[in-house]
Amino acid sequence: MNLMKSMKNAGWIDVNPVQLYEKQGMKEILPDIILPTEKCLQKLSDRAPGTLTHFAHFLNVTGGRVTEMAKLQWSDISGMGTPIEGRVEAVLRHTKGGKIRTIALRQEAIDILIKIPRSNASQFVFWNGTEHGFYKDPSNLFWEYGQETGFNARLHDLRHKFAIERLKEGWSIYRVQKYIGHGSVLTTERYYLRYLSDAQQASVRADGDNGFR
Repeated sequence: MNLMKSMKNAGWIDVNPVQLYEKQGMKEILPDIILPTEKCLQKLSDRAPGTLTHFAHFLNVTGGRVTEMAKLQWSDISGMGTPIEGRVEAVLRHTKGGKIRTIALRQEAIDILIKIPRSNASQFVFWNGTEHGFYKDPSNLFWEYGQETGFNARLHDLRHKFAIERLKEGWSIYRVQKYIGHGSVLTTERYYLRYLSDAQQASVRADGDNGFR
């Protein structure tokens, strides 16, 4: 870069090819998303110890990032006194961009929370007996479990699976974007529209930017 800049300043070349290349940008090639089957998900969950037996399932029904959910505390969840969809919310404080967001939990997620025993020694939903009080690095831990059980995917792929399933179910692209916490709907479109038919794409975009469906 510095060599090309010096050559341009000296008049040896008219255009800095490095800057031209940077302006054009690199076309992002997105990898194929692996959508784990329910059977593989169950085998992975059966391998996990303690409260982590519920962790992958919780990601699957919330679309949350691994760290967001690993650091979820019971105090972040409201409405469990009436554990039905529409009453229970979760505040996600450890988001990728640092922006706190609140999601309304679907019944599948609420049913999982009901199954998880609480600990007097830890405030975390997915607690353990270590000094951390929560599973600090579940991505690496579940990678090992995945190798043992033939999961053939990452925990993060459950987030993708959630988004694609909701779009095919009829959620608008804007609703999915807001729910999973993408900063821009363009990110959501880039990742997931390629898995929808033309008719499905038209449908998920039909809600404007309201995100109600």
